[in-house]
Amino acid sequence: MPQFGVIGLGSIGKRHLTNLRTLFPDAQLLAVSASSRAKHNVPANATMVSLAELLAIQPDFVVVASPASLHLQHTEALLAQGIPALVEKPLCASSLQAEQFMQLVERYPASIIDIGYCLRYLPAAQMVKTLISSQRLGRIYSVIAQVGQYLPYWRPDSDYRVSVSAQAALGGGALLELSHELDYLQWLLGPLQLRYARNRHSGLLTLDVEDISELVLENENHTSCFVHLDFIQQTPLRQCSFIAGNARLDWDLIANTITLQEHNQRHLLYDDAGYDKNNMYLAMLNAFWQKVQQRDSDTTNFTAAAATVKLIAQAKQQGALENL
Repeated sequence: MPQFGVIGLGSIGKRHLTNLRTLFPDAQLLAVSASSRAKHNVPANATMVSLAELLAIQPDFVVVASPASLHLQHTEALLAQGIPALVEKPLCASSLQAEQFMQLVERYPASIIDIGYCLRYLPAAQMVKTLISSQRLGRIYSVIAQVGQYLPYWRPDSDYRVSVSAQAALGGGALLELSHELDYLQWLLGPLQLRYARNRHSGLLTLDVEDISELVLENENHTSCFVHLDFIQQTPLRQCSFIAGNARLDWDLIANTITLQEHNQRHLLYDDAGYDKNNMYLAMLNAFWQKVQQRDSDTTNFTAAAATVKLIAQAKQQGALENL
């Protein structure tokens, strides 16, 4: 009987437990509270255990879904015992921790580790990657990526002001919490360099972190990427447009569509408004299980995630927080 663990019982941790039960109905599921406080209503018939008990059981793999500031501590405990770890995004909360993560993986080179950037597992994301790789668009000159959603609406059953997203000490703020955009842009276009950053505090929310961030980045082919992230838009928005020599590609992650504009022709390449976004989380867990079974110690995704954290640290330093 397989055994799986989840550290952290926030909304994403509970989602992973439920999804693990769906994928592995007969598995033993082990849940660890990241805060060490007793938790109620643990889903999926999971068993509450301490971190020490989890390590002693040696599960097949563990999802680290604690606050980002605790990821390094929890992952180090797992890798030291040879337990594969799927770490939720962002990898960690600072560039120093990112460096320590890299040293950790060097210390345990046979470790099986990956990062939970789930948007990569969307069918639409896979299609965008294929289109870019095919060179159909021609040279890409500019990319405009934007995401915005009103933070109090994210988890309406809880106070957003005490959430991880709202607290700098736990790895909150728009840059870290909305780092999916920085991840998928580097996945699609290669490593990015920061050219400009501006971080703002709108005053609309009671936060000690940025709720608006605007970045300009560039890859080695001199493609300019304009990135907007915010916690304040009342109507959710998540879009990315690629402006290239042969065409323009528009990816709407909310409508779940991909549109190609070639000359005067518009082609709807993908349209699946009914797609259940939980499927990308299931796909991510399945992919990591295959990685575990194959004893695949490739750290490409992990290294990219560490680079994203360092990029965010640069953006925080360069784009000092402003009050509007």
